[in-house]
Amino acid sequence: MLMAVLGAALAPCAAAPVVRAQAGTPAAFIGAFYRDYFADPAAARKRHVDSGAFYSSGLRALMAANRAACARTERQDSKCGWDVDGDEFLHTQESDPALTLASSGFAAKPAGVNAVDVRFRVFPDDPQYERALRYVLVRENGQWRVDDVIDEEKGAYSPRNGLRRHIADENRQANASALDVAETALWVNGFIQSEAVESFARFAAFPLAVCETKGVCLSYQRNDARLPALVRLLSLSYFDKGTVAPGVPARAKRAGKAPGEGSVIRSGPFDYTFQGGLWWLTRVDMRRPPVRQR
Repeated sequence: MLMAVLGAALAPCAAAPVVRAQAGTPAAFIGAFYRDYFADPAAARKRHVDSGAFYSSGLRALMAANRAACARTERQDSKCGWDVDGDEFLHTQESDPALTLASSGFAAKPAGVNAVDVRFRVFPDDPQYERALRYVLVRENGQWRVDDVIDEEKGAYSPRNGLRRHIADENRQANASALDVAETALWVNGFIQSEAVESFARFAAFPLAVCETKGVCLSYQRNDARLPALVRLLSLSYFDKGTVAPGVPARAKRAGKAPGEGSVIRSGPFDYTFQGGLWWLTRVDMRRPPVRQR
């Protein structure tokens, strides 16, 4: 009976009145969203999501924390963000360009008083591209809001496969990465080896102190014309064949604990300083000789 009502709600000729009649049910809430999303994703996102009328306040706060955590690791080349790798509502990176609500075989059914199970295919003719999700909702100010989205696993839905768990885990990993000097050193070493000057510069605190082998210390500015030559020299001197690459500092033993502001760690020719919640390369001292292999 409920499925028949929802099916009618998603039919173009009767959508408006039936959605109004069923506005108090989680199934109608999710069904109306997907009806709009399949028709025009950008407009649906603006109407439902950007307006704050889709996710719960708790889930929105978790998403905001994710954006803040990922901003701390934006110097890296790794992806960060719960929604950066594909379509979060279709749970895919690719889908049939001609996909519609009808062709996807979209179906939604209540799963208790505050949850809705949905199924659809992002490539209609291929069963392996079927998506099965459970939307868990809460009431806020008299309206239904999505509080979690759980992927099906072997026919079951567990919070461990939920959006909340995924975002929380990524937040912890991103924040720990920002506090770990070993992580920063690994990126710096890698960018020097590949001679990726712009990427290397993302980790440097300017003005960057650079001491040459003859003892002269210079100050390098952001976008300094000498940076490519510096990175090239570091690559040849410390990472070239026959040289033992500088090791990385030991990872923090107390994960998640911020080092003291202004703390300095030495790694080969590099000094890293903890400033403003991040480790920065603050000094390059080429008077520290590279270690040669026998």
